[in-house]
Amino acid sequence: MQPFQYKKPDSVYTQSITTAHGQTTTQATFHTSEIRAEHMAATDPLTYAQAMYEAAEDHLNGEEWRENMNNAFPSEVRPFGSQPTAPQVALMEDRSVTFDPRQTYDGRTVDKGSASAGSLVSMEAPEVGILVSGRVSIFDHTVQFGFTERSMEQTGTKLLDDLELTLAGKIAQSLEGQPSVTTAYVGALSGSPAAQAEDLLDILAIHLDTFWGRDISEFGILIPVALRPMLNRAAQRAGLEDIDELVGTRVQVYSGPDRGIFLVPKAFALLSFREDQHGDVWRIELSRNASAQSWDLEVSAVVDVMATALVEVKLGGSEWETTTVALPIIKQLILSEAPEEVPEAPEEAPETPEAPEAPEETPEETSAG
Repeated sequence: MQPFQYKKPDSVYTQSITTAHGQTTTQATFHTSEIRAEHMAATDPLTYAQAMYEAAEDHLNGEEWRENMNNAFPSEVRPFGSQPTAPQVALMEDRSVTFDPRQTYDGRTVDKGSASAGSLVSMEAPEVGILVSGRVSIFDHTVQFGFTERSMEQTGTKLLDDLELTLAGKIAQSLEGQPSVTTAYVGALSGSPAAQAEDLLDILAIHLDTFWGRDISEFGILIPVALRPMLNRAAQRAGLEDIDELVGTRVQVYSGPDRGIFLVPKAFALLSFREDQHGDVWRIELSRNASAQSWDLEVSAVVDVMATALVEVKLGGSEWETTTVALPIIKQLILSEAPEEVPEAPEEAPETPEAPEAPEETPEETSAG
């Protein structure tokens, strides 16, 4: 066959793939008899997509991922249809708690109380879980030029790294604004990367609440991904392997908006992942998008962030009147100056209406009188 002279296809090459959740997709490829199916493996989009699907399935729904996740943050994987496990930890000493103003039985308004030693701190299950999902489209025209094992490995690694950052970003978003989170403005970092890293380590040490953990190793830390290069540089200068060894605990970076640094006590917080009917944490689907001539690889999971601590406190020194309040256990450190409070404008007194003036008498009215 001469160049630019095409022959009508006379053969059909059919391929089918079935995912772990029972979804079957079939692709029919038309070609001439001169092309053999076994010769198309290195340029076949379905071969590429199926290899990516199997790699994602083996890693995300394997024991290695669950072990890595639990090392990063205390986690559980609960069976389908069950509720999250609410951790309960006993206080071993009295703890004063500040909360929203409450009205006592005798009419007093109080905003402070005391949680006695021996009280149980329970974690409240959130009403809504976090959906973490991602999708990548594998277009036919980008694969048909050929691919190698190394190029597939690079693509898969980048996909999993981005998914990790997205999951951590969703967790940071969920923590922000929680009743058990207190916010502190610590000022912006400045100077060389080494100086900034040193200042950051000092900030973590200063704001570490030893009531919830005796050492930094008993806390999980969430930081924006922009801080990772600085900490990595400081670890290299110190001759350490990574930033976890530099800080002294597992440091998880997150993507998305900069929400600051979160110090989370490992003994009081938990991530609860939901299994589906098939016993998988991650739902992974591979489907054919005929309109775009691509294979779509989609991954999703649902996680509940158990980070709202509740405890019963005594109101205003009372020995019998108690209420359940949120216990501040998580620190959110904002690397900026505290915003200035805008003073409230004084209320203006309402203007009193002026009395209407009496009409002037005309000369005719005066003479008539």
